[in-house]
This record gives sequence, structure tokens and C-alpha cells, in this order.
Amino acid sequence: MADSKILPQTWEEDGFTVSRTHAWSAPGCHEGCGVLTYAKDGKLVKVEGDPENPFNQGHLCPRCLTVPEVAYHPNRIKNPMRRDPSQRGDPDAWEVISWDEAFDLWETEFNKIKATYGAESIQAFVGTGRDILWEAQRLCYSIGSPNVISYATGIACWMPRCVAYIMTTGEYMMPDCSQLFEDRYDHPEFKIPEVIIIWGNNCVESSSDGLFGDWIVQCMKRGSKTIVIDPRLTWFSARADIWLQPRPAVDSAIAVGMLKTIVDEKLYDKEFVDLWCHGFDEMKADLEQYDVDELAEIAWVPADKLREAARMYAKGNNSAIQFGLAVDMQKHGVAAARAAINMMAICKNLDAPGGQIFTKDPGDVVFFGWGWNDLPEEQREKLVGYNEYPMIRLGMTLDQPDLAIVQAETEEPYGFHGGFIMGSNPLNCMSMLGTQRVYDAMNKMDFIVDMDYVMTPTAQSLCDLFLPIAMFFERDCLRSLYVDLQALKHVSGVERYGNVKSDQEIILEMGRRFNPKMFPWDDVNGMYNALMQNTPITYEELHDQTWWFDDQADYYRYEKGTLRKDGQPGFNTPTGYVELYSTISEKMGCHPLPYYDEPYEGPISTPDMYEKFPIITITGTRNIQFFHSEHRHIGKLREICPDPSFEINDKTAKELNIAQGDWCWIENDRGRIKLKAIVTARLREGMANCYSGWWLPEKDPKEDPTYGALEYNPNMLIESGHQGETGFGGDCKALLCKIYKMTEEEM
Repeated sequence: MADSKILPQTWEEDGFTVSRTHAWSAPGCHEGCGVLTYAKDGKLVKVEGDPENPFNQGHLCPRCLTVPEVAYHPNRIKNPMRRDPSQRGDPDAWEVISWDEAFDLWETEFNKIKATYGAESIQAFVGTGRDILWEAQRLCYSIGSPNVISYATGIACWMPRCVAYIMTTGEYMMPDCSQLFEDRYDHPEFKIPEVIIIWGNNCVESSSDGLFGDWIVQCMKRGSKTIVIDPRLTWFSARADIWLQPRPAVDSAIAVGMLKTIVDEKLYDKEFVDLWCHGFDEMKADLEQYDVDELAEIAWVPADKLREAARMYAKGNNSAIQFGLAVDMQKHGVAAARAAINMMAICKNLDAPGGQIFTKDPGDVVFFGWGWNDLPEEQREKLVGYNEYPMIRLGMTLDQPDLAIVQAETEEPYGFHGGFIMGSNPLNCMSMLGTQRVYDAMNKMDFIVDMDYVMTPTAQSLCDLFLPIAMFFERDCLRSLYVDLQALKHVSGVERYGNVKSDQEIILEMGRRFNPKMFPWDDVNGMYNALMQNTPITYEELHDQTWWFDDQADYYRYEKGTLRKDGQPGFNTPTGYVELYSTISEKMGCHPLPYYDEPYEGPISTPDMYEKFPIITITGTRNIQFFHSEHRHIGKLREICPDPSFEINDKTAKELNIAQGDWCWIENDRGRIKLKAIVTARLREGMANCYSGWWLPEKDPKEDPTYGALEYNPNMLIESGHQGETGFGGDCKALLCKIYKMTEEEM
């Protein structure tokens, strides 16, 4: 492949040293955008988008533009610190120590826990924001524990969609927005999707899961029509050709209704179904039990509009679906995703230009479970949920949090005594089992290590060892985005802040101590060369050129025999076909076909509760200026959204005597939180929406070491134990609440 880059890797400009790299956490980010960094006198001064980078083509979000303020903010921690576990929550108890002392302490305490309770009693809390999922999982396995944990009910973040794809097609898939090619939209083999469904996802703000929201905007500019399925009026729904505005957590009703419309009206590709699909007749017969009008009524959408959306998608010569987190965050998220994936399949939109493409990493770069097979079988079987939910073994290798929280409380069959946190603030983000419950479970642990760049609510209230980490421009590492490879680089002219280390350096050091056979490398580059051993280039080569694309069109792989390990045509499923009827699901005692069912609470499933708590409340909505719980201490970003807030329908607010800016209680039978009202018509009547991740770094930690995490966090309102039948999916975005103004005394 010819080098298309005109700009060099580093150059001098107006007294600045300019370097190109990729931005990925820390500070928080979900993608890996190409950036140009400007450095002077050893400091990062500004960041701009790299116009030549094929991933983001120069576009950046506000978070990336404020990176210099994040990097040198006085809240950033410079040195490792320890605190006696008996003094948790006391901000004055932290003691600065050396890195050698920190590593020795971590090793000593975890070895003590292993000897007393077993390695499985140690948990790894690993977030998705930083580029450490591969290595952090391997570190956990090197300790001897299988338990990489999220404490999000039903592992309801990306996993339900992953499982649905694996059950149906054998691999994860995503919309084709030309990301296979370095020349992007101009590549002759790419076709603009004729129709794109944006489902439970406002990706211009979240840009999650390897898909940059601007890609869809670029496709729309080039002619793509859009169908948006979202309870809120978003940037996309305001511009949609069709907008379906359902009540939350009933996506399975819409998906089944659309699938049935396509089947009943014979809008599917019969040749593809006959040649490449398993179980069409069974699916067709099962769909007879449903009535599209009834499904639409249940979902609160017009039946004619639902049918119109199904027809538009099916009649598109190439159509794609961009799923969002909202599909995961419901008990029947796997069922909803499977119905939509079946819809993709029978309309011949799988593995096709402008349709849904397979996202297997170039050269088989490992993503999940690096080192899982190095664990002895008896330790793998100690993974929480291993026997209860066998689908967890389908490459996810994450423990089942609804079971894990009960196990943490009962200590049956074993309890949890140690933990390490990387790229996460569990109290604010992972506590989708009830924040207080997660706090109590973690506080029982003997020793907790946190790696971050500022003191978070979790670190201040629960942790005993704090290790300060380097930011993306201060370190080297690897980013794989399903179809290309990216290098993050310690850019020229920037000195590290204080006495920080990269996540990778920390992992390599501790991995050598716990299990040198699993971490045999001399340096971080060696670790990444091991990850990239099946790619055409080395890590050093990638580092020198910043990014790498295979740039070979690889559509219709099922016809070529490149999906299956045996080299035969077909899909990577037990039958070799797209499994509209899932043999995997059947074998595990779950629904083999897509289905509709109600969330565990709502107007239909719990009418008495709905009468008591009449406001259907969404949680987890993202602000573009914040990443999960990060950036609350950054002045420019807090100016955009200064207070913990929620949206409420304007007519509903008027009935409740709530005005713009009023502080209110949002309450259900599990707890209550306080947020500031944004009165809006973006939601339908009888609905509200809570923004997630809030805490107040400006609060005095002596008065509240959680910085308000227990006051403003919608996770306080969530109940665990209502996960989907596969163990994946949990109702987080359709809570029944009542909302009322705070009194002057309460404020």
C-alpha cells in the first residue's frame, strides 16, 4: 500500500513541535481519533484534528480540544500514594510513596489474599475507555483469577449485541461507512448505505464501539436515508426520514414487528435465505403468534409508521443498522438485537458494501480474553456465572455481575477480598446494580488498587493504593479498531507530568511479578509485538507510520471461505449458515428465535407500580463534553453543563409545577437522587431522562469522600437480578419514578 501521508510524523511550526498521533484515553475517549499535538517547553499546548487521518479526517469533539487543560489541571495526581484500609475515605490519610514501594505493596497484599482466600477472590474492574482491556484481562488471569467484572446488571454494555451477533452470524458486525478503506468514501468498491437505521444511539455525541458518529453524517450528506428509533429527539431523529419514538426498553417489540412485516410482505431476498440461512421456516412460523398492530401499540408507535420503516429498510439495495447502548440496557436486549440481525440477514445486507460488515481485527489482534486459556481449567470454572450462564464462555470471559454482587454479599461459594481498577470509576459508572450496594460490596474488600489521573469518588472513598497514569500523548501503545491498526505515541517535545507511568508499564511490571511466564517481554513494545504477531507489520513499523490499513476489500467473505477456520464457504456458526434459528441458544436452554417480552417494570408488566411511580425515566444519556464520569473538573466543559441535570417533558413538568432550573427529587422504591430540571419537548409526555456519571470534584472530600456520587447518580435507582435469560441484558433505561421539586430547606 502506498504511503498517502503528506505531512511528516513530526515537524517544527511557529516555535511548536508538532506531532501526529491518536487520542485515546486517558483522558476519556471511546474511539482513537487522529490528532496533531503542539508542544512547547516540554508541555502540550494545543490539540487539533489530523486532516489526513482516515479515521476521523480532522474532526474532534470538545473533550479532545481541552486535553491540555486536563493534562495540567491541579487535580491531576503526580505520585503514587498509599493509605491504610482502616482509613478509607480520609483524604488526609494518603501518603506519597515510590513506585517500587507501590509495586511491592500491591504484590504483597494480593499474594496474601491469594494464600488466604484463593486467587479467584480478586476482581479486576476494567472500563472501556482506555486502551488496556487486553492487557488488564491478562494481568487478572496472571494473578490466577478469572473474574474481570463490570457490576453492570446483565453486563449491559455492548455484550448483549456481541452475543446476538455471535449466536446469529458467528462474528461481531457494524455498519459499513467506508472504514475498510484508507481513501474512505472515494474507494470504488464502497457503496453508500441507501438506508441507515440508528437504533437507540445518538452517536454524534457518544461515538462508541468503533464507530465515529461523523461517518453516518458523511453518509447522509452523500444520500443515505435514515430511520431513527429513539425515545428522545436527538440530532439524528430531528433529521430522520422516519422517526419512531417508542417508550423505552421495548425495542424487541419494534424489531419483531419490523421483521414480521418484511416476512409477511415477502420483502426478503429469497435466494440468500435459501442458500445461506438456517431456520427461516421455523422463524416464519413463530412470527405468526405476533400481530404488528398490537406490537406497535405496545411500543407506543404508529403501526403504519413501523411498517413504513420496515419497508424502507428492506427495499434499500444496501442498508445498515447502527445499534446503541440502549439496545443492551434492557432485559430483552439480546432478543431485540437478534430480531434486527435476522432482518439484516434475510434482506441480504450482511457482509455487503454499504450493509453490515464483519469487524474481525486485522491479523486476529486479540480483543477479549487474552490469557484466558493460560488459566487452569479449575480456575476458569470459578468464573462467576460460568455454569449458570454458559453463553458467557462465547469469548466474553467476563463474570456475571448480578450473580457476583450476591456472591460478594453472601461469600458463597467464595467472597471477594481484593480488586484493581483500570479505566473505570465503578461507583459512578459500573454501579448499575444499585450504587450503595456496590459501595458496600467493594468496601468489604481487604485491599483495592486504583489507576487513574485524578482522585475519583471510587478512589477517594474505597481505595488503598493509587497509581497515577500517563495520558495518551505521554506514552506508547496500540489501538485496534476492528479494521485497521493505530499507534498512540509519546509525542516529541512533551515531558511526562510528575512521576506517572503508563497503564502498560504498570501491567507489565505487575504481570512479571505475578506470573513471569505470561509476561515474558522486556518492554511494552515486546508485549505489543506479541499481540500483533499475526499482522503483516510489527509494532515498531506501526509506530513509525501511525496507522495501518489492509485496504483490501473483503466483502462477501462467506462466499470465499474466509470466515470459517475450515476454509469452507459459509458463516462461523455451528451450522455454517446464518442462524435465524440459533442452535447455540437452543443448546443452552434459551429462546432459539427472536421474541418480544416486556421489561421487568412498566405500564404493562407492573401497572400498580406505574400508578405509584408514573414517570418513565431513561438513564445513562451522554453529554458530548463528558466521557462517562470524567471531565467534571474541567472548567470549559463544565460551562456547557454546569450542574447535574435531567430532562423532563414540558407538559409533564407543568402538571408537576416544575420550572426550568428547579432542583428536583427523582425517586422510586429503591432510592432517590437530586438533579436540576431541563424542561423540554424532546421527550414524550410522562417521561424524563437522567444524565449519567455525575459527581462534584469541587466538594470537600472530608465532608463527602464520594463527592456526591450517591446523591446524583441514576444508578441509585436501578435494581439488579432482572438480567436476561442468557445472563446478558438488564433494564437500566426504563425506570418507573416520581419526580417532585425540592423544598427551599432541602436545597
